[in-house]
Amino acid sequence: MTFAKTKVRRAIFAFTLIAAPVFATNVAAQPAPDSEALRQLMLHRQEMSSRAVDETVRRRFEEGKSDSTFPSDRSKPTKSGVVRALTPEQQNALKHNERGLELFSKGKLEGAIKEYQEAIRSDPQLAAAHNNLGSAYFAGGRFEDAAAAFRQACELDAEYGQAFFNLALAHIKLGHEKVATEMLDAALRAYNSAGEGHLKAGRLKEAEEAFRGMLQIDQEYAPALVRLGLVYNAAGRYEEAERNVRRVTERQPSNAVAHEILAEALYGEQKYEEAAVSAEHAVKLSRDFEEAHYVAGLARASLGQRDAALAHLARLRDLKSADLAQRLSDFIDKKAPAKQ
Repeated sequence: MTFAKTKVRRAIFAFTLIAAPVFATNVAAQPAPDSEALRQLMLHRQEMSSRAVDETVRRRFEEGKSDSTFPSDRSKPTKSGVVRALTPEQQNALKHNERGLELFSKGKLEGAIKEYQEAIRSDPQLAAAHNNLGSAYFAGGRFEDAAAAFRQACELDAEYGQAFFNLALAHIKLGHEKVATEMLDAALRAYNSAGEGHLKAGRLKEAEEAFRGMLQIDQEYAPALVRLGLVYNAAGRYEEAERNVRRVTERQPSNAVAHEILAEALYGEQKYEEAAVSAEHAVKLSRDFEEAHYVAGLARASLGQRDAALAHLARLRDLKSADLAQRLSDFIDKKAPAKQ
């Protein structure tokens, strides 16, 4: 993406990176009957993603590119810039970091800086403390110091999109436009990587935060809007999904993925005719698009158009998509049964 200063509206810093709530995969309370088919599609996507990850790990292990032991959940980051406090040192670091946040919110920069520095002394690996220290330096006009702190946060956590974004802003202040451009590109990659990981794990709130972070850089960034559409569909927030993804289909009418995700949103809103049209447009753009055939089949069956739904079912079978084909077949029999 080409960097343009006009796209950076304001300096946004992440000050709430410590709490790491865990969200269930199925965020919608109780899906309505017609939403169940979309929920099955979400689960299908997650299952396919898990299989891909498992296969990659297996291959790396067999090729000798991976150790026989893997990091435990206790040592994995729970959110960008944060690790669980397991030791007294880590717990102490979190306390100082929280005090720093409180002081910063009151405009007491020097006190905040001292607290963040204490947090880092207690746990040098706490990326959030480095990022927050950079934010305090930035607010005080110490842009060189801010850049150094943000850079350290980025080195500690390659998926810490906000730290990369903040680093870019520091370099803008320093007049380093080329480096700022590179850091904005890095921020996009970091946000996207984190968002994909959260989405595949069903952590929808964290995924939303990551993909929305990309919009700080470009409010019309199509990949972020499309992924937000996926998140909102998975959460049953269909109107929000439609609003975001329509911004892409209007600008990029040949974007098959955007049309398919828009079809999911429209289906969730029970706009079955519009959903069918959108999904079938995605199929025209990409003939072997399995998810588009599935949603088109759902919509046609919901309209009672059995033959049209069966045509999409036949294509899924041709594509060897047994899982989606079986789910669509069951749905057609329920919504548009054969005449006796």
